[in-house]
Amino acid sequence: MTVPHKVIKSACAVAAVCAYFAAAHWLQLTYAPDPNFAFGPDVPGEKIRLVPPFARFEGSKFAVAKERYKLFDELADSNDDNGRSTIELYENGTRLGPAHSDHLDIASSGYGRFSHWRKNGTTIYWSSSDNTDPATNGRAYWVVKPAKSEKPHPNRAPGTAEADASQ
Repeated sequence: MTVPHKVIKSACAVAAVCAYFAAAHWLQLTYAPDPNFAFGPDVPGEKIRLVPPFARFEGSKFAVAKERYKLFDELADSNDDNGRSTIELYENGTRLGPAHSDHLDIASSGYGRFSHWRKNGTTIYWSSSDNTDPATNGRAYWVVKPAKSEKPHPNRAPGTAEADASQ
């Protein structure tokens, strides 16, 4: 006695649906989201996630740029003050740097160098910590404005009464 072709197809369809729901249930039970993607690094301050696509910077395979309006514009470095920005850049939970890096060094040397620059609004230029492509390495990049982003007065030592009174 042979089983009709229609019954075999139906049994396969039911088995596939059961396998799908079993896999979905298992994934739901075992999935633990990476907090670096959802909430950012565990540091105080205002956080903004940089979301791809990222523009290639100077033809580098590991340096990118992201132009964004209102990316802490008032703090961005510029030609008149190349050390103004207090912004920190994080790759997942790891702080990158050095900040205020020369743009050509970011593109040629990499290894986490970055710059928060005022150009057409604000642009952040950076390279990944290990010189992989930030657009495809699966890491989350966060710009963080520290809770205290004021720079200390250049003539006063931080932590003194004079410096504290000026802030």
